[in-house]
Amino acid sequence: MARVSTQSIEALKLQVNLVDVVAPYVQLKQAGRSWKGLSPFTSEKTPSFYVHPDKGFYKCFSTGEGGDLFSFIMKLENIEFPEAVEFIAKRFNFQLSYEAGGPDLATQSLRKQLFELHELVSEWFHRQLLESATAENVRHYWQTKRAFDLKVAQQFKIGFAPPEPYALYHYCRQKNIQQEALQASGIFFNSHQSKRSAELKSRFRGRLMIPIRDVQGRVVAFTARQLEETPSDDPSREAKYVNSPETQIFQKGRILFGMDHARKHVSDSQGFLMVEGQLDAIRCWTCGLNTAVAPQGTAITEEQIHLLQRYQPPYVYCLLDGDQAGRKATERILPMAFKSGIDFRFICLEEGQDPDELLAEKGAAAIEALQASALNPIELTIQTQLPDTKSASTAQKIRVLQALFDLIRHEPSTVAREDYIQISAKLLGVDPLAALRDYQQFAARAQTKNASHQQKNLENTKSTDTRLTQAGWELLSHILHFPNYASSIAKAVHHEWINTSQAEGKLLVRLLAEYREGLLESTDSLEKLIRSEFERKLLADIHSRELEIENPKQQIEICIQTLYKNYLSNRLDKLKTDAQQPLNKDALHECRLAIKKTRALISKTHLLKIDS
Repeated sequence: MARVSTQSIEALKLQVNLVDVVAPYVQLKQAGRSWKGLSPFTSEKTPSFYVHPDKGFYKCFSTGEGGDLFSFIMKLENIEFPEAVEFIAKRFNFQLSYEAGGPDLATQSLRKQLFELHELVSEWFHRQLLESATAENVRHYWQTKRAFDLKVAQQFKIGFAPPEPYALYHYCRQKNIQQEALQASGIFFNSHQSKRSAELKSRFRGRLMIPIRDVQGRVVAFTARQLEETPSDDPSREAKYVNSPETQIFQKGRILFGMDHARKHVSDSQGFLMVEGQLDAIRCWTCGLNTAVAPQGTAITEEQIHLLQRYQPPYVYCLLDGDQAGRKATERILPMAFKSGIDFRFICLEEGQDPDELLAEKGAAAIEALQASALNPIELTIQTQLPDTKSASTAQKIRVLQALFDLIRHEPSTVAREDYIQISAKLLGVDPLAALRDYQQFAARAQTKNASHQQKNLENTKSTDTRLTQAGWELLSHILHFPNYASSIAKAVHHEWINTSQAEGKLLVRLLAEYREGLLESTDSLEKLIRSEFERKLLADIHSRELEIENPKQQIEICIQTLYKNYLSNRLDKLKTDAQQPLNKDALHECRLAIKKTRALISKTHLLKIDS
């Protein structure tokens, strides 16, 4: 693939605001000149992820991750640097220039091809629904049985997969989609037993097609709803819904349907509404409940809870079917609800009630009325495990309390924990103070059990950051924070003084050489100097440490003096070692003279200065 020019990469970096790159993945709030939010790399309850748009770097203090806009996309999208550059350029309509012509379809990454293929197929399905004569009954089904307007289908690109087994394959080949991408997409079966084995049979035939999008709004998979048109030879004919298999761009446990739509409507006063199915979510949107999302046909996962956390919602209402499956799904959410620190509230429908039918009949008002009687996790746990608390035995109450304690201990807020215990005691009809004492004993046992693990983490947290004591790291930091001294530093420092066995030293040598030769005008243009993702992280780490120095020139001179002194000290140690080796008289004399000269230089390192 042709390389993107360095100048083009630097221009992209300067033009695109890092906050805009991060925003689809993290709910950011301004904190002075920086922005902060919950880490997209791990589950946390207190924001430790900072974006510094003026410097073009982010830093996650809970994981140590850091870097620029390219590093962020590489990490979150699991792609390589060239793909990250093109990903950002495409998103922000930036025209890249290439060193030897642009990339062609045959050589672009498989991942990129899969995104383009899914978008192409989604449009094809959508046109079939709106224009195909075969889809006349499907349009009728959508408007009458599902009670949706065709405008809704147009808004969310709902489609129809024709019953013909090879029509979609032929269309994709006409569009020059590579065979490898078609085989890896999950949209087709391999027809090895057919005489037409070179062709690929459609996985989805005679079904209503609902595109699944990631937080960027890119189509990554499909959910296919059974219809009368679903052919009898479909291997999944009896399945009401068929989903895309997991691929390079789709892992169902990591995506919530509708997040690309819902995240734009979440605010400090408006939280998420989690429903069971994709059509339930679409129904919510048509009724004005725009924060609705849905899991991908399976039980909610911790990664999906983490995805909700990123946007720091004030609450999450769970509206699941009133049948047994819906209640079991609710029970599975409970442990994760406490661990997340999110205010989960559960709307319990009656047996047989369906959210889609309820909304279609009564609109958003029906859900808003139910929200007033929504249960918190404590109330739901007790209602599920002990419906009749009045006639329950002491042993039954203790058993339920123990289950509640195991959930409550994950709640990060002390106030919330005590409040939950008060609620639990009141609902179970036990003494609140006794329940609190029992909880404290329970928590103490759990803490003792995990003491060794916690101690290990504490020791890791307290480990000394030795980078701050390394002159090379400090000098690199001074150049980036006080670039007006960079040229003076470059003139004063010799490359032999720098320890190039470390990443800091290697980058420092390249940086000083650029300034020494007058090839670098600003630290905003470092792209051509970066050799690895570790160096991007290193730069982000340096930028994330605010330096408040009254006299930077003095501190820089001390740093250079230390760097030079360390270099001379290492040379002195080597000379002393050489002097102890068997040497002839002249060699020994030269060695001793060198030792004397080096000691004299060490005594004068404090005289080393730089220009103002």
